[in-house]
Amino acid sequence: MSNILEDKKSNCLSILENLKVKQYLDIINAAYSKKGGINGQRMPLKTKTAQTIRSRMVEDISLGAILPPMVVGLIVEPEEYRKLSDKKLSIFDVIGENISLIDGMQRTTAIKEALEKKATIIDNELRVEFWVSDSMNSLIYRMLVLNTGQVPWDIKRQLDTIYEPIAQKLKNDIPTLDLRVLDEPKKRTSSSQYQSSKLIEYYLCFTTRKVDVDLKDKVSEDFARLDTISAASENDSLNNFSLVIKRMLELDDQISRVKDIGTGRFKSGKDLFTSIPVGAGFVSAAAEYIYGVKGLDCDHAGVLVNLKDFDERLCKFIVKLASMSDEELIEFLEFDLLNEKLSVKSAKIGTFEREFFYKAFEALFKFSDKMPNFQVCWLAK
Repeated sequence: MSNILEDKKSNCLSILENLKVKQYLDIINAAYSKKGGINGQRMPLKTKTAQTIRSRMVEDISLGAILPPMVVGLIVEPEEYRKLSDKKLSIFDVIGENISLIDGMQRTTAIKEALEKKATIIDNELRVEFWVSDSMNSLIYRMLVLNTGQVPWDIKRQLDTIYEPIAQKLKNDIPTLDLRVLDEPKKRTSSSQYQSSKLIEYYLCFTTRKVDVDLKDKVSEDFARLDTISAASENDSLNNFSLVIKRMLELDDQISRVKDIGTGRFKSGKDLFTSIPVGAGFVSAAAEYIYGVKGLDCDHAGVLVNLKDFDERLCKFIVKLASMSDEELIEFLEFDLLNEKLSVKSAKIGTFEREFFYKAFEALFKFSDKMPNFQVCWLAK
């Protein structure tokens, strides 16, 4: 009989099960089949200390040691959630592709290594805790809270872990999105292609309303984590992010019609949103437009009004671009001016560019209905 507890804060079910090693690996391997198995999700730690610990763990597992529970996240339909809560369905009735390993990657690697060494553990039992929700945002909130304070887990690792369900959400909402996972080619050949790592960074920029989130800076990580938890606990956060990304892709599609502009940083329209500072500037400016300036946050009703205004403005602007010929679009974009503005020497060029494009898109969102061309954006900073 399953042991079920309900987290009423994040609207998740915690379901504890005993699984044989073979059952557990079948579930995880199926979930990560598109990535070639779980080993590629996070590489085994390679320090001398880590190797010693892993070797001891493999040895202990081979001798029948009981590991701490693996923690698996799962998204289900609302009706399935209710039936699971009422014990009218088993967790094994609803396991599908929307599954993520929240905690236990290194232990899973050790299990695999033990099996490779011919350890007879395939029928041994281990504990697995399933965190189940019918809401993407609720599960993200639970994942972030669960891993806060664990030293090996920085924000990027947390978001890498929950990337699969986020990706599924974006793919469902934006059929034209060609999302490339970590091991796929990085070179961008069309306006619809985006690396997962970029969207992870954009999600951080959106939820924190910061144009530059330094993942290598521990202090920044701590503050960003708190802000991300707060934003992710709002039910509409990911839906709003998805809409912003959809409009960004549509803008990218139109700008990418322009080919071979000339010399400079951006030689074609496709080059623009290939740049991370451009995307980071877009989503952070959009987040501030929708949610308000930090410290003067909008209430729920205000967010809805701002979101509608943002969406209408961008839709009209994209239609305007679509009505232009390629020659008209080249003149409208003013890429010569953009390349000139970005040719300045700066000690912190990355920071300069992020702030530049934040100001540029802030101007776009405010003045899109009256802009004669992109000069108002490129001269905003």
